[in-house]
Amino acid sequence: MKRIILGSAAGLAISLAAAAALAATPAGDKGGRGFDRLDANGDGKITADEMNAKHADMIAAADANGDGGVTKEEMKAYHEKRRAEMRAKHNPDKNGDGVVDKEEYLASAEERFDRMDKNDDGVISEDEKGRGKGRRHHRGGK
Repeated sequence: MKRIILGSAAGLAISLAAAAALAATPAGDKGGRGFDRLDANGDGKITADEMNAKHADMIAAADANGDGGVTKEEMKAYHEKRRAEMRAKHNPDKNGDGVVDKEEYLASAEERFDRMDKNDDGVISEDEKGRGKGRRHHRGGK
């Protein structure tokens, strides 16, 4: 019974992760980046094998006690850890002194610009606007 519950929880986690990846695409992207991340072989289709392979690493990373399954507590801890990593990655206060000085602010702005400038031409073109990695939404062409 416990295996069925763990298996169901893992399946649900994979489904939720896939839905989150697809939902994370910017407006007007029509499933672009989120879809592309799941389409491992780039054939324009997402198969069950691709879903399983994509999330096997996540399940392994979340399985804190190494028993081959992920409990609700392990999944919660895994997601909290990932959120903390993302906050740290995108925190402009790189030296951790509690304030963002001009140098840190400008470095953070340059990192955001570089993420958005997909073709590295030093210009953010219309098709690159709102499609920067990590960008949560598109503000209607602004």
